[in-house]
Amino acid sequence: MTLTRFARMCETLEPQQPSIKEFTVSTNLSSFKNDKATVVSILAVEYPVNNIAERKAIKWIASAFDVFEDEIKTMKRRWDDLAQGMYSFAGHTPDCNMSINEFHRLLTLDCSNMQGDSFTVITEAMRNMSGLELKWFLRYWLRKPRNGMGGGSNGVLKKALVAHYMDSEILEYVKFNSLSSVVTSLENDQIPSTQLEIGTAIKPMLAKKYTGKMFTNTHYDIKYDGNRYIIHCDEKKRVIIFNRAGKIIDNSRFSDVVEEIQKWGVGFIIDTEIYPVNAEGYPLEHQMMAKRVHSNDVEAAIRECPVKIVAFDILRLGDSTLIDRPYSERLEILSFIPEEFRAEKLETLEAGYNIAIGAGYEGIMIKNLDAPYEFKRSSNLLKHKPPRINLDVVVTSAEYGEGKRSGLFGSYGISVRDGDGGYVEIGKVGTGFSDEQLVSLTVTLKKIVDTYDPDGTFHVLPRVVFEVTADTVTNNRDGKIGLRFPRLVRVRNDKAPAECNTLQDITEMMA
Repeated sequence: MTLTRFARMCETLEPQQPSIKEFTVSTNLSSFKNDKATVVSILAVEYPVNNIAERKAIKWIASAFDVFEDEIKTMKRRWDDLAQGMYSFAGHTPDCNMSINEFHRLLTLDCSNMQGDSFTVITEAMRNMSGLELKWFLRYWLRKPRNGMGGGSNGVLKKALVAHYMDSEILEYVKFNSLSSVVTSLENDQIPSTQLEIGTAIKPMLAKKYTGKMFTNTHYDIKYDGNRYIIHCDEKKRVIIFNRAGKIIDNSRFSDVVEEIQKWGVGFIIDTEIYPVNAEGYPLEHQMMAKRVHSNDVEAAIRECPVKIVAFDILRLGDSTLIDRPYSERLEILSFIPEEFRAEKLETLEAGYNIAIGAGYEGIMIKNLDAPYEFKRSSNLLKHKPPRINLDVVVTSAEYGEGKRSGLFGSYGISVRDGDGGYVEIGKVGTGFSDEQLVSLTVTLKKIVDTYDPDGTFHVLPRVVFEVTADTVTNNRDGKIGLRFPRLVRVRNDKAPAECNTLQDITEMMA
């Protein structure tokens, strides 16, 4: 079967309603005969990430057709879609009738740079494609098919396979297998596995936003601001780390985490979060994880970005698949992992929320203890985090910290402009600071101390500007305005106090 037929099917699918799409795919699959698994792999975008994005693709296309990049960009703007623009650009070029397997091979080529063989092969192929073939090659090359079939929205495709094979068990098979592997098994008269296999990627259970719904049996724990990983450990203590997209992460990037996981036993699949922490173990901003994930110097990244792993669910232990058991049972089974590496249980919604935000975490998770593990975004798993606001404020006071912060200013009074040349304090901030920042700020502020109160408060001249984030603006019984759970984003050395937010800005936020 050919790319030409595949492109025509996709063109038919694009404007259709979901129920019609199901019928179109289920009836057309027969025409692909021995290539059904390959076609499904493409439709479901079940092929490796190929390191191409639109900006780079425009360079490749311009080179392939010997035109200026601006011409390609103009076509993209005109049609609001690069692929549709190139459909128009290519005109009535004859179909190349490339095989579906060759099309699939092109989609899997690594496109990291323009110097490799991939560039030569793909640009030559594009020159030979018809407008329609080029459109659908580009859509799937860029992993943005826009026809309601892949990219995570596989409901239509699953139902199409059920109709094609007249087998409702497919909905169970796809919990444990990729869509293309299900097709391969069925085409070979085999029953796909309905057990989680160590080493096979699965989709994690995703949360919906909390809207006030509560469960009969509810569990609260912290929402950690890190990277989500499904981690497998086999009977030989080989650890495999899958990200949310099912891609295997190089163990060397988390060698410290892998070493800890290997102490927990063997034969399990757990759902986890790995998040960045400072030297004291407090959470840092999520962007710090980029150093771990993308740095070329892995050893330096491990030193400069300490992380902690927290496990909050278990999907398999030994030979037993656990996803159909209620979460309460899975939590009991998960207790073989040391408590310090399990999600911290919170007692109530309000108190738990205050604890989590006050400690610098992102929010809380609300979970149905009676629910199974679901490979989708589920109403049995809810996330509750504050609608954060950001403000530029000026430091007007400081107090010494305690413990490891003794000898350093650890809490800072923050103010906004009152509109008359003065400042109004709106609270204190003491989280989000690195050790280096605390030292630097202490040195800086000591030089501009204006007055001192016996209670330990140093009032300083309004010279240092912070950007802070907070849950919301509050107003107490005395009418005093403040911030709920403020946290430092950064020290704004590029801003003057006169550029800070005003009391009017705060008032408008409360309206």
